[in-house]
Amino acid sequence: MTDLEKAKEHYKDLLLYQYINQPKARATIDLLVSQALVNLLPNELVEAFNLDTATGSQLDILGEYIGLDRMVQSIIPRDYFTMDDYTAPLTAGAFGFTSYLNPVLNSDVSMYLYVFYAGANNRLEDSEYRTLLKLKAALNSSQNSIYDINTLLSGFFDGSIYCADQLDMTISYFILPELSRIMTIAKNENLLPKPMGVQISGLISVDSIDSIWGFTSYTSNSGKTIGFSSYLTGWADSYLLEYQDRAA
Repeated sequence: MTDLEKAKEHYKDLLLYQYINQPKARATIDLLVSQALVNLLPNELVEAFNLDTATGSQLDILGEYIGLDRMVQSIIPRDYFTMDDYTAPLTAGAFGFTSYLNPVLNSDVSMYLYVFYAGANNRLEDSEYRTLLKLKAALNSSQNSIYDINTLLSGFFDGSIYCADQLDMTISYFILPELSRIMTIAKNENLLPKPMGVQISGLISVDSIDSIWGFTSYTSNSGKTIGFSSYLTGWADSYLLEYQDRAA
């Protein structure tokens, strides 16, 4: 039973005893409640502007509130839907039809349209726009401490982005591989939160945000670093940040 149906039944059951089982009386209350609650349209309107589910014009309106246009200065590199020669194996740069069992292969592939000739290669698609809107919202809300930045990023991206302090007035962003392209655009558009006066030294792609080798304060653990451990457990799957990585 929907929320609207529950509300209708609730008010029908408030009828006086002599009318509570009368079909016409119950139908009248049904109609009045539907009109009074506008069929719960306000609830649907709120959900229409949920940043995780909004699309198209809904995202554009959210962009006006957050302060980010769908058109960006950066040229957006894209993978376009293509066909490969039937006599040759599928090339690394070709994205055609795939099995419905494995749709992930083409999840980020775009159709090349006529509008791209008019500069649409600077226009963000919904999935890209949604990611940058979240980063912009984090930038708007951040108090610029590393803790605050990571708290916001964790809320928006569920552990797929982590900001690390390099302790030399620079920070690095650890990201999952699938975010590399859009995070590069975000960096170029100055949409990555950072403490005042601190520079972003690089974007580092790692297979797991929770597998970064490093040290933490003995009084607290960020939960994002793996240090020395027993030889029985080791840290074979952790990632050791090296100097050259910071320039990536």
